[in-house]
Amino acid sequence: MQLRFEPVEDPFGDEVFQMMKSGLYPFVEEVFGWDEEFQKRRMRDDYKAEWFYWVLDQTEKVGFVCFKPYDESLHLHLVVVMVPFQGRGYGKLIMHKIHEVAQTESRDITLSCFKKNERAVRLYQSLSYQLTAEEEHFYSFKRSNSNQEGC
Repeated sequence: MQLRFEPVEDPFGDEVFQMMKSGLYPFVEEVFGWDEEFQKRRMRDDYKAEWFYWVLDQTEKVGFVCFKPYDESLHLHLVVVMVPFQGRGYGKLIMHKIHEVAQTESRDITLSCFKKNERAVRLYQSLSYQLTAEEEHFYSFKRSNSNQEGC
């Protein structure tokens, strides 16, 4: 597998939204209840277009990521693997690619995750992410730049 990131031309269009919904719906629905219009508005209002990247395996689209650069870190807002590609190791490969970006830019990585998303929680823990905060429905994690040797 040869993954690369490519900027999303229309991150607020239906393709990205439906992909995001396929990944997050069960968790959002259980915790807050899913409100389609609120979620669309939230994406437009809370995220910038330049934070979105398609994840391509050679030429095939397997998902997308959304991360915001800060002075000292990259904050990972979204990692979505399309359903047909789930369970095939793409999540870990995508995270390794994000680690490469952070390493190149000498940044830590921060993220938060639904507690109910046990698969993602296990992935982050397996990749040396440290729990930094716990809320009712979320964990916050950090991976220091110093942990990124060998990704």
